[in-house]
Amino acid sequence: MKRIFSSGLIPAIIGFVLLYGSLSYAASDKVSPHMQQIISQLGDAGSVKVWIYFTDKESSPVEFQKAASAFTERARARRQGRPPDWYDLPVNQAYIDGVERIVGKRVHASRWLNAVSARMTSDQIRRAEVMAFVSRIDLVHTFHRSSLPQAEKMPMNPAFDSLNYGTSYTQNHQIATDSLHRAGLNGSGVLIAFLDTGYKTDHPAFDSLTIIDTWDFINDNAVVNDEVASGQTEHGTATLSACGGFSLDTLIGPAFKAAFALYETEILNQEIQIEEDYWVFASERADSIGADIISSSLGYLDWYTYADMNGQTAVTTIAADIAASRGILVVVSAGNEGAVAWHYIDAPADADSIIAVGAIDRSGIITSFSSFGPTYDGRIKPELVALGAGDRCANTLDSYTYKSGTSLSAPLISGAAALVLQVNPSMRGDPMAIRQRLLESADRYLDPDNRYGYGLPNSALAAGYGLKIFPIPSVTLNDREDTALTITIVSPPSETLDFDLSGLPFGSIFINNSDGTFDLTVYGDAATPGTNQYYLAATAGQYTDMARFTVTTPVVPEAIRVGPNPFRDSLFVWFGIPTHSGYKIEIFSLSGEMVFRAHSSENPFLWSGTNESGAKVASGAYIIRVSADGIEEKIKVLKL
Repeated sequence: MKRIFSSGLIPAIIGFVLLYGSLSYAASDKVSPHMQQIISQLGDAGSVKVWIYFTDKESSPVEFQKAASAFTERARARRQGRPPDWYDLPVNQAYIDGVERIVGKRVHASRWLNAVSARMTSDQIRRAEVMAFVSRIDLVHTFHRSSLPQAEKMPMNPAFDSLNYGTSYTQNHQIATDSLHRAGLNGSGVLIAFLDTGYKTDHPAFDSLTIIDTWDFINDNAVVNDEVASGQTEHGTATLSACGGFSLDTLIGPAFKAAFALYETEILNQEIQIEEDYWVFASERADSIGADIISSSLGYLDWYTYADMNGQTAVTTIAADIAASRGILVVVSAGNEGAVAWHYIDAPADADSIIAVGAIDRSGIITSFSSFGPTYDGRIKPELVALGAGDRCANTLDSYTYKSGTSLSAPLISGAAALVLQVNPSMRGDPMAIRQRLLESADRYLDPDNRYGYGLPNSALAAGYGLKIFPIPSVTLNDREDTALTITIVSPPSETLDFDLSGLPFGSIFINNSDGTFDLTVYGDAATPGTNQYYLAATAGQYTDMARFTVTTPVVPEAIRVGPNPFRDSLFVWFGIPTHSGYKIEIFSLSGEMVFRAHSSENPFLWSGTNESGAKVASGAYIIRVSADGIEEKIKVLKL
């Protein structure tokens, strides 16, 4: 998986933007055939929202200085001293003014895309198309998301602990954020930006919430809580409360003491919709104020196809990866289309430097509606899962309800990430490090798939407050055959790691590599044939874990089996030696005298206790020797 912020990859993203911002197009080349078709259908009075991409940016030292001054001190700290680059430069104001003169009103500009979005008529588009500084015009795509699915399993009453989670216990306990709460962690010092509908900020669950910035990108004002009656605030209220709500005995979000920036980007209209330009603008604002995490829940994309879910096409996908390159951890829902024909993840969940989150139920089983991967280019999606069926959350009636969907599982992972960052402040500005910690803590990390991704994370382990022995592979070994198994154990660095080795297979060799890995050499032993189960237990301070594995030694069939032994008159001889030429049977007395011999292909072979003359042999011990295809085996029998 590529790291979007590595120096070798930034030029690739810049190349994408420059594809729209530096090439010289003839007027007819600036509008795609699909866009031309839409324009032809508009008529004289119709309008459509479009992206207008520009050819270049002013990159003088003065402009870089302006870019640096546009960020808060917190944003500069998160960037860990990285100077402004091309993405941070503002859009050329003369270009913005030129477009505004055509449309007759203010337009929004994206510094990341070097573009503006505006609603335009076909005539206005044609006028913009001939401007020398316009490189390309394309459609602003619209996201749609169906209503939140009904809970597949409603919650059972859990055993409450000291924080009194109420029925929000399971959604915390599954990802171990309750363990971090007991350690005194709560998200303090972390800034999470929410991109959603509006928010009922006066809900009792938000009484202690710290909100440092708000903006309604739909209505272009700072008010995000004024549309309760219309239902516009319902979805955002639910997702925000799942992450940062706090009401004893009812609802506790993982990061209830984090600071939040609340951005209204989604329009409620029969379905919840979002236009991608609002998402981009909100992400850029989150970058400017120094947000550590972006949490967003989106749906499928009109006009895009599965082939576009390649991490390089959708504008929000590109913006999500650019946000990661700025040092922001982006957490998005995978989508709720798992049970319909589309069923794949939605943009921007296809971005490769983010965490896309699927939904499980309270039993840890993936829900039917949770969208799944892979991406079109074959990457595993989602990355993680969390509870998304019957989540406890706030509603707009100043009370609480249960809702389902990956829209609820994503903010849980955002909250868990905030706790990991709180205890590991050196990871601030390094979202891939936080992401990797969470992935490595997940229960399917060594065997990911495209339904669960890497699985259910253990945030306590990711934060360094836990102990985990990763699954040990089971092996099959013949007698005296050996193999070395590499075991990975994550434990708190401040604690001494101890092991219980008493139950390991006989002759095992256990070597500590002092890097979190251990080599365990095990042997096959014919004395213990079949499948045998073993356990390795580890302890570090107050944490313990145990891993199970099996060693199977095949049961080797006996070359000769006889019965009954001892015998009186007749003895059956079974042959375990495979042969195509038959068996040579020879019977000797203990003095070495041969008393009987035969060649037979019958299995079993019946010896009537006679010599070659047909006379009964005397009582006593005899040696039976069987040969077949160069293999020879002997067995002792007793005649009564």
